[in-house]
Amino acid sequence: MNKVKFWFGNSRTVSVPQSLLPALTAVVFCIPQEGFIGWLAIPVVIGVCFAHLGMNLADDYFDYLQDSRSRKEVCSTSVRARMDKCHYLHDGQATVKDLRDVIIIFLSVAACMGAVTFIAQWLLHGFHATLGILLYALLGLFIGINYSGRPLRLCYHGLGELTIGLMFGPLLMLGVQSALTGMLFSWKMLCLSTGIGCLVINILYVHSVMEVGADAALGKMTFARLLGTTKRMIAFVGIFALLPFCLLGMGVALGWWSPWYLLTLLTLPMSVYLIYSTWLYANNRPRNDTPSWWMGPMGNWEKYKTAGMDWFLFRWLLARNTCTFFCLILILVSLVQQLFSK
Repeated sequence: MNKVKFWFGNSRTVSVPQSLLPALTAVVFCIPQEGFIGWLAIPVVIGVCFAHLGMNLADDYFDYLQDSRSRKEVCSTSVRARMDKCHYLHDGQATVKDLRDVIIIFLSVAACMGAVTFIAQWLLHGFHATLGILLYALLGLFIGINYSGRPLRLCYHGLGELTIGLMFGPLLMLGVQSALTGMLFSWKMLCLSTGIGCLVINILYVHSVMEVGADAALGKMTFARLLGTTKRMIAFVGIFALLPFCLLGMGVALGWWSPWYLLTLLTLPMSVYLIYSTWLYANNRPRNDTPSWWMGPMGNWEKYKTAGMDWFLFRWLLARNTCTFFCLILILVSLVQQLFSK
């Protein structure tokens, strides 16, 4: 039991909502669709979560092979350095072989859940209904491994944030739709998932904007460093923060979704303030990093201030909460509409 707790802890379960909420949103939006198989949502969501955790550990594995310890020693004041992902390997609590074995276990659980879905779709709807499952699973595996592994090593070329957005947005949500309904592709889900993927990107990207100097010292290439200038960095914070509302509004205008989905605009003040706050930080302007009730839960703030992490967590948690509430509003509106349409 201690080993199970140890590995789940080091697989960064705190990040699971970044994949769980998009997956649940896709599940709820699939319910009214033709061919929907409700019970498959269980293995699908479990598979998504285990694949996410397995890829987190795979990132640790490849990062360790790149000798992340030396980069950590370069800049110990960096939040990214202080959050050294491979500490359990450096401290001797586990070996590289242990880590490799656990990665295989996590990804095997995900594969088993995928196999259940594959077989069920084949038996119920025919082999053609399984093509999407194969396509999205293989794409997810390839991109997930190449996030930090060879040959592409995307996160080492400043493409890590965009890769995460692609995986937890379009690939994940189109994959869930395919697994539950047998549908290979839909423009509606692509539009919805692209918006949610942008919100997921901002959780990581805002981190990179705040740490651009420290990342340069650590030798870590991020999308923020790739952009180069502060103006470009803030422009993309704005794009990732506001594009979801534009895409959702377009879907409503096209008649894809009910105007009730515009209730997601309740999260717009959070997105706008995230842009403004990040602009203040990036330009070294005076700012008030104090949470307000409308920004959502932000944990034990006094503890964060004492630890000297408030400057970082304010914007990071604001980005996370924006994504969380955006998805929860979509889920709630969809469920209420389905309830009253019967």
